[in-house]
Amino acid sequence: MPLIEDLLSLYSVERQVRSLRSRVDTAETYVRLQQREMESLQSRRDELETRKRQHQAHNHNLETEVTGIDERIEKLREELNAASTSRQYNAVLSEVNNLKDKRAAVEEQMLVEMNAIETTEADVAAIDEQIAERSTVLESAQTELSNREAEIADSLATLEQERATKAALIPDGTNQLFDELADDFDGEAMASIEVIDKRRREYSCEVCNVHLPFDVVSRVMGRPDEIMQCQGCLRILYAGEGCREALVK
Repeated sequence: MPLIEDLLSLYSVERQVRSLRSRVDTAETYVRLQQREMESLQSRRDELETRKRQHQAHNHNLETEVTGIDERIEKLREELNAASTSRQYNAVLSEVNNLKDKRAAVEEQMLVEMNAIETTEADVAAIDEQIAERSTVLESAQTELSNREAEIADSLATLEQERATKAALIPDGTNQLFDELADDFDGEAMASIEVIDKRRREYSCEVCNVHLPFDVVSRVMGRPDEIMQCQGCLRILYAGEGCREALVK
């Protein structure tokens, strides 16, 4: 069988294989999308938890500071009771008042931290709801992917075996070219020659519509073991029924 016929046979199976795979590819893409959304939500939750811990740690430090202030004030009150002079008494009283002012300021900071903790906890709860919803969607998407994989498994295995058999008939260099074009154009590695004007010998690539010189068309028709590529899209050219009929007539 001429090389171009072997390629057309391989081309036909390649398209069927990719058509089947596309059903799974769509489901896989959707699963990956849901996984990225889940990862984004989890990352956001982790950030919120880190922020919450930071606020809690700061609040704990402030509580410790308040405890220290209270202990110091208590000692100063004992000193007030034991003060023997008005000067000593006023000095201790002044320090007590300063500590009370400082305590009030620290308590305000504690209130800010507690509000921040509550806000962060509310944000975490909201994220948790979104994660739960996304988990349901992701589980459904994974189930759909598994179902599609199961549906096409037998047919795909048969087609892939057929593709391997047909590919074995193609020379290595041509096979590599075909595979590269199939990957570049989602399986559409070949293009038919389209008749524009038979009398004027005008032809074009069916895919990209680039004009094809008549000598290229003649070589495709007359040398079935030679590979000719479209100058526009680089696909492997072949003569369809319309082209063959036009040249014969």
